[in-house]
Amino acid sequence: VVLLLPLAADAWSARLAAPRLGASCRSPGPRARAARACTTLGPDGAVGQVDEAVDVSLPARPTGPLHAASLLWRFSRPHTLIGSAMCIPALGVFAAPAGIPAGAMVSALLPVVAYATLPSLLINIYITGLNQLFDVDIDKVNKPTLPLASGDMSLPQGWATVLSCLGLGLFLGYAHPSLTSPALRSVLIGSAILGTAYSAPPIRLKRQPLLASMCIMSVRGGLINWAFFQHAATTAFGAVTAPAAAGAGALLGTLTGGLCMMAEAELRVRCIGASIFFTLFGIVIALVKDVPDVAGDRIYGINSFSVRVGQKQVLTFAVGLLTASLLAVTAAVGGGGGGGGGEG
Repeated sequence: VVLLLPLAADAWSARLAAPRLGASCRSPGPRARAARACTTLGPDGAVGQVDEAVDVSLPARPTGPLHAASLLWRFSRPHTLIGSAMCIPALGVFAAPAGIPAGAMVSALLPVVAYATLPSLLINIYITGLNQLFDVDIDKVNKPTLPLASGDMSLPQGWATVLSCLGLGLFLGYAHPSLTSPALRSVLIGSAILGTAYSAPPIRLKRQPLLASMCIMSVRGGLINWAFFQHAATTAFGAVTAPAAAGAGALLGTLTGGLCMMAEAELRVRCIGASIFFTLFGIVIALVKDVPDVAGDRIYGINSFSVRVGQKQVLTFAVGLLTASLLAVTAAVGGGGGGGGGEG
């Protein structure tokens, strides 16, 4: 569906743009008309110049499912897709109870992780694709090789791709009762909402560096790690969530939707620890991703920290924050003899 809808959208847009019957123009094809200047000699010996129409060959535009798959791969921003595909199984392993045999862990985790990965990657494509749809002019300066900025993908193709990914991703979040959970649905819906707020007018959080950074670290840090950890713990391994608490505990449970509220203390510590680390890592992502984009951001009014403070200063701070976070995790795991580890 994801591969075929962009092709259908492009065909429909071409049909709408085609000339009506009786029009004098001809539809574009692999050959086009061009003019060349020709020198002529008149009967009186005078030299003149006329324009003569000639056919010139143009390269045929690639089509077909393989071309659509290649465009989708470039459109998906593969580095984000690969990161998401790696973090889901890693968090699943991290959520496994202590002492479980490896074979039992794999057999319990494999269907849960495989099913959760597909809608998650679809929502990932929706978020990155939506950002490209609203940043075509900026990307022509900062990332001219992206499909929309380079003209390899049309706007109808882009919209068909992101909307089909959004619809199919949310559908899969509810489609299988035994392989889905409230935690999985929360990350799918929450990521889609925050991704839309980040890129789309009128909110367009990316125009404000602090709000943009908070949005990215909320998704890449807290939301993803809370949700996928609890989804694996409860769906694959049958972990029990803690009963509702009174007072501040009840408020915390309400604000987090019950995430990281497993009854087993060790699971809560693992979940909260991973969420804290990757929230800091989300800050690093939010800062570093704008460092190479200063030229286009400055032209189009995206006041990122790199635009306001400077690329060198932002990169130096981000590297320092990442180094400190890694050293803190190393010290915590080495000092506590941790119960396992995983990277998202």
